Amino acid sequence: MPSAEKYFTLNEIALMSLMGGLVFVMKTALRMPLGIPGHTGIFLVIPVIIGVAIIRKPGSGTYIGLVSGVLLSFFGISGMHVFDVFLYTALGASIDAAGYVFRYRMESVPFGVLAGIAGNLAKMVVNFAVNLAIGVPLVVVAVGAGISSISHVLFGALGGLISAYLVARLIKTGVISRDATGADCNDS
Repeated sequence: MPSAEKYFTLNEIALMSLMGGLVFVMKTALRMPLGIPGHTGIFLVIPVIIGVAIIRKPGSGTYIGLVSGVLLSFFGISGMHVFDVFLYTALGASIDAAGYVFRYRMESVPFGVLAGIAGNLAKMVVNFAVNLAIGVPLVVVAVGAGISSISHVLFGALGGLISAYLVARLIKTGVISRDATGADCNDS
């Protein structure tokens, strides 16, 4: 029986798992009591964007988000507890989609910023959907969405900006290898 080729290599799975774990560590270690909605997006989108930029395969961001969501749900770090799986999977899936649309050129500042915004806003939208599903009145959610969306965009953009810089440095130092066309050097 012929062996089926694996979609993700063992190295890619290990890297994605480490990036998901890094999201968990950053969420727990970098607690800043700012009281501004979405402020954690400035550092939570960074490992996901970097992971998607390195792996360059659809599904990588979703996997990273799922790993971080499972860890956060299991340890009950935030107030959403079990629903963190949905929040962080949405964050990863939206960055995954942005990476695919932008052809994984996350070193580009506009693409990195837009991926950060997409990730942080997706997390916010799922958070509001979960709040509605558990019975929070629509008026409360709608009022919170106005101010929250502005801060989520701002902090997601800042995280995306930092990510774009880091990915560009990783490419420049040769950690991520790409030729002049932007393709991986080991692509066939």
